[in-house]
Amino acid sequence: MGSENQKKIPFHIGIVGGGRACDYFLNLLETTVLPYLDLKILGVCDINPEATGMKKAKKLGIPTFQNFHNFFNDKRLDAIIELTNNKSLPELIAMRPDNVGVLEHNIGRLLRNLFEMNQNLIETKEQAILDRRYYEILFQQTNLGVVVLDLEFNIVDANKVYLNACRKTQKEVIGKKCFQVIKGFYAPCPSENASVECPLMRTLDSGKPSHIIHETILPGNKTKYFSISAYPIKNLEDKVTHVIELWQDITSEITEKWENKVKRIHADMKKVIQEDRLVALGKLVASSVHEINNPIQGLLTFSYIIKDMTKKEQLDKKDLEQLREFNLHMTRELERCGNIVSGLLAFSRETVLEFKNTDINDILEAVISLTRHKLALCDIQLEMSLGTSYPLIVFGDKNQLQQCFLNLIFNAIDAMPQGGKMTINSGIHMDSKKVWIQISDSGTGINDQNLEHIFDPFFTTKEEGGTGLGLSIVYGIVKDHKGEVCVNETSNQGTSFLFTFPGVVSD
Repeated sequence: MGSENQKKIPFHIGIVGGGRACDYFLNLLETTVLPYLDLKILGVCDINPEATGMKKAKKLGIPTFQNFHNFFNDKRLDAIIELTNNKSLPELIAMRPDNVGVLEHNIGRLLRNLFEMNQNLIETKEQAILDRRYYEILFQQTNLGVVVLDLEFNIVDANKVYLNACRKTQKEVIGKKCFQVIKGFYAPCPSENASVECPLMRTLDSGKPSHIIHETILPGNKTKYFSISAYPIKNLEDKVTHVIELWQDITSEITEKWENKVKRIHADMKKVIQEDRLVALGKLVASSVHEINNPIQGLLTFSYIIKDMTKKEQLDKKDLEQLREFNLHMTRELERCGNIVSGLLAFSRETVLEFKNTDINDILEAVISLTRHKLALCDIQLEMSLGTSYPLIVFGDKNQLQQCFLNLIFNAIDAMPQGGKMTINSGIHMDSKKVWIQISDSGTGINDQNLEHIFDPFFTTKEEGGTGLGLSIVYGIVKDHKGEVCVNETSNQGTSFLFTFPGVVSD
């Protein structure tokens, strides 16, 4: 049964000495609740009616006297508290009735201390209740996940945000090991996986707060990222007894940063590819100048001949046949020049990336039409064997694929400074429906030390003029098209590159 339902014991006292000790004692009685005692003050006695204790008693409605003999007339009196530093103690003891006790000044001081202790306990209890309410409000209302752990990795308490994050109920986590709840491990995280840090262990090692970023795989194979701050909880002896961890979900923040970074990389890659196209265009223009110059010289020769023929007053049948023949040659040469210029313009034009079904053979033929004259100038023999038994259709951007093969052909040309042979083959693996392209040269080959770095950005073996971006751009374009590129074979007699792309199967 609660104390509020128990009957209190009545106890009546009188106070001798109305000074500061009396004032303090009355204040204690006024602010202190005694759960088992019904304490009544019958009066306060002091020879000085202006003493602070006497004034306090009057204010509280307690009778005041200048002679303690008045107490003995009240049959209810149980005890007298003497607060005059023993000045009236002998007389009190001599004159008191047998059933009335006398508490001398020192005992009164002890009683005062007991009252103070009781008051402190009440205040401490009230503060503890208040602290607990503050704790519960902060613990449950914060938008951070909060978990309290003991030194053995056991979960002592956890709020709703934490429980929602790990998708478990309070019953499923309280008393369980944190590494079991979060990771499904049977030992602390670093013991199971050296790459996983433990904020609890870091805090216990240093005795100071710690912070880590945690990657967590939730049910459904969903990845979440948490910023975890761990803080030590210490006892009065300054020893860590628990650790409180604050979990903040930063998945969306990391995802957003990652997406922005990917966008910047794509933008930078697009810029690099365009710059590389300009470099390739410069090489093509240099060789195309020679290719265009030959038909122009032919056209100039034909124009002189025609000029001389038109000086005649009348053209005979033979002259007309020659004019027709010259016209045919001039038309053919002009078309050739037009095709070269059109190819250069098409290659140089910056277009929007457009993925669509594209015939890989058409792309290879367009590339060869742009590089055929440069191959001839470099004394390189070209052999082509393009598969035609089955459509070699891939899903991609024709401009990027064209640049991909163009870069590799330029690399092959550089590998054959004394001339040589280039072979281009294409086909399809019918079982996997993968389109393949093989480009081979009879150059100097690639040594083993360089082989693993050829697709690295800015890696080059050229003494001057090489940017080291050609093959890295080839690799990037191939990967964007879900394809593969590798060195199929290399030796001091040449190198063979093999491309594979997912083929588009026609209905």
